[in-house]
Amino acid sequence: MKLRLLVVLFLFVSLSLFAQETELYSLMQQRGEYYFTFNLNGNEDLNRISRMISIDRVDGNTVTAYASQKEYDNFLSKGFVPSLQTPPSMMEQYDMYDGTREEYEWDSYPTYEAYESMMYEFASSYPERCTILELGTLNSGRKIMVARLNNGNPDGKPKFLYTSTMHGDECTGYVIMLRLIDHLLTSNDAQVQNVMNNLDIFICPNANPDGTYNGGNNTVNGATRANADGIDLNRNYPDFEEGPHPDNNEYGQETVMFMQLAEDYTFTMGANYHGGAEVLNYPWDTWPNLHADEEWWQYVCHEYADLAQSVNSNYMTEYNDGIINGYSWYTISGSRQDYMNYYGECREVTIECSSTKTPSGNQLPNFWNYNYNSIMAYFEQALNGIHGVVTDSLTGEPLSARITVVGHDEDYSKVTSHLPVGDYHRPIKGGTYTLLFTANGYYPKQYTVTVADGEAVTLDVQLVEGEGMIPDFTASASIVGEGSSVSFTDDSWGANIVSWSWEFEGALPSTSASQNPSNIVYDEIGDYDVRLTITDADGNTETKLKQNYVKVAESQNIQNGTLTTCSLLFFDSGGANNSYNNNENYIFTLYPENGEVVLKAEFLTFSTESDYDYLYIYDGTSVSAAQIGAYSGSTSPGTVIATNDDGALTFKFTSDGSQESAGWSALISCFGGDIIASVYAEPEIISFGESSQLSSTVNGGLGNYTYSWTPAASLNDATIANPVATPSETTTYSLTVSDGYTSAQTSITVTILDGVNENDFDLLKLYPNPVTSTINICFDKEVDIEGWYLTNIQGQLVKQSSTEISDEVLQIDVQNVMSGIYYITVMTNGKRIVRKVIIL
Repeated sequence: MKLRLLVVLFLFVSLSLFAQETELYSLMQQRGEYYFTFNLNGNEDLNRISRMISIDRVDGNTVTAYASQKEYDNFLSKGFVPSLQTPPSMMEQYDMYDGTREEYEWDSYPTYEAYESMMYEFASSYPERCTILELGTLNSGRKIMVARLNNGNPDGKPKFLYTSTMHGDECTGYVIMLRLIDHLLTSNDAQVQNVMNNLDIFICPNANPDGTYNGGNNTVNGATRANADGIDLNRNYPDFEEGPHPDNNEYGQETVMFMQLAEDYTFTMGANYHGGAEVLNYPWDTWPNLHADEEWWQYVCHEYADLAQSVNSNYMTEYNDGIINGYSWYTISGSRQDYMNYYGECREVTIECSSTKTPSGNQLPNFWNYNYNSIMAYFEQALNGIHGVVTDSLTGEPLSARITVVGHDEDYSKVTSHLPVGDYHRPIKGGTYTLLFTANGYYPKQYTVTVADGEAVTLDVQLVEGEGMIPDFTASASIVGEGSSVSFTDDSWGANIVSWSWEFEGALPSTSASQNPSNIVYDEIGDYDVRLTITDADGNTETKLKQNYVKVAESQNIQNGTLTTCSLLFFDSGGANNSYNNNENYIFTLYPENGEVVLKAEFLTFSTESDYDYLYIYDGTSVSAAQIGAYSGSTSPGTVIATNDDGALTFKFTSDGSQESAGWSALISCFGGDIIASVYAEPEIISFGESSQLSSTVNGGLGNYTYSWTPAASLNDATIANPVATPSETTTYSLTVSDGYTSAQTSITVTILDGVNENDFDLLKLYPNPVTSTINICFDKEVDIEGWYLTNIQGQLVKQSSTEISDEVLQIDVQNVMSGIYYITVMTNGKRIVRKVIIL
């Protein structure tokens, strides 16, 4: 009898579960959107899965996700067994509000008509402070609307973007943003007035109204994540790793509208509110590389989370105390924040503001209280950092210039100055930085700036209009593994550059006529030159050669075993583009190729789960050797050199069963034998009174190098590897490197292109240029020429005269001077004015 009852009970439960699953399947068929969970079996690649469906959350081995009908059918065909769940927007009936703004208590969700009416009422009630931008009207008739708020003229101010609810069923931020607009327009609080006076603010409360009002304009019940076309808008943006359409969909109407908004207005900072968790998710989402401003992101995100926790100690405590790197959480492609950070110059973060996607209306005031202080503090971060205006030194006209933080910026983290004012805004972590200002047709300028956290530094810059062209370029990476591709960016300036001719030694393709060539593949190990020749509209050319610019090394991911090498790019198990896996335990020993040298490991990047995943390094052939160190989190090993008789290094890596991270990249080389030294200057061409950072790269020998630079007078320290040079004239700096037994020498020339007083630039004119026989220099009657000299591009003296010139035209015979690029320096009125001249 008992057995029969158990069987009956089992059948009843099974039939009930089946009926429930069938009912949910029918519901989701009608909605065209599936909401489900599934378990990872430990061997599944979450990165691969995220390209099939829209992952919403990962909790250990349990994944919550959404899918369209097509995506769901494909997911099933791969053998996955999902468990359908009740959609978040159908867990309860929501209170709706259909009245005016004045009577709204912010404790329910507005109908669509009430939302639209409130937005227009903001503008009509406060026309001097608010305008409504209609980005467009969707096929449904619903509008994408943005409130633009400021006190007075917005020009010259940082532009700030707050948006919410691009996933239509994540509605907490929707009401918070609507309430924020109201508060900014009605409050006299000093903090509010500060941001209204000094920022140009854009707020879009609902970026996907079709998803939110999928059940009709009068309810948020039945809201969908996707838009009306079944597109997850946070997978729909161009992706710098996966291409223009990472989700294999055409751009949604909403995506096109926000891309156009980013094109029309260059935003300094922004945030995009989501729901389903309580955490700030910062870039990048698509790959494990850390953002150039990783430290700044951690600083501002922790500030947001900490302020929220000060209101409710149980709020935003998930993950790393309320913040997480997007890729470390789970990788996605085509996210809005990656698009804005990479293509839009905007420091945008994703804020998951409520664990429940659409909480009960009576909870909404609580979420406003939890987030308000954080919202205002994040506003104010756009006012911190380095700010200024870039103008022409003679006319005072504003310029569109590029501002690069030297040795820091990568992956398009640099910013530009914007017309009509020429203003630029660079949020950055406290520290000392070198900023390089470049604009087409102007000589570059460089400044060193110190800024503290929470501080604003103003740096206005005047650029001097240049003559001719200066070629220059940078690479996406200068040290790569064999088979890797490299992209190059043209950094040349000149007002009339019309063509670019590239030569890539050892690469395919070996040439390119593109301004910014990409996917240049290096298949063979070695050091390779890159040459760029630019041509202007008159047919004049200039060439820049960077010798041994791209280093291609054998690449190897960590594994169990041994390897003998003297040139290797060494990665975690995920390689160059992926994170390592959970539950790893590898021991890998590297030996040098001969007994005369030892191994050196230079870690280029390093990121593991802090306090859980460790890389151990041993000075010898096994883990029984002396341990050099144990490294976790962002604490990089830096440079590690073997001291044992075998010259070997052993690496042990262990990871736990939860969070993955980007891992590491390290350059392995042999240390010993001949010293090989190279130097470069950044920039190589400067204005008088500016500085250039000299940098050296040294390999071989026995280490413990000593450095000796000459001439020493214009260096901040002639005995260090990377001194700062401030020459008064074009100077060739020679470096001698020694390990006590052997030495090597190399040199670099820093060229000065203009005189002491930039406003004296038009005091003299040089013609013709290029020249074949005689240089003519015409100068103002009031200018006294005290002498001149001609130098080649290496700074060597070719011709000179110290005789005072009384004529109005100075003629210099160069018929017997070899063809090439030279610099003519004229001493006048206690100044030096330099012009570049091409002799044919």
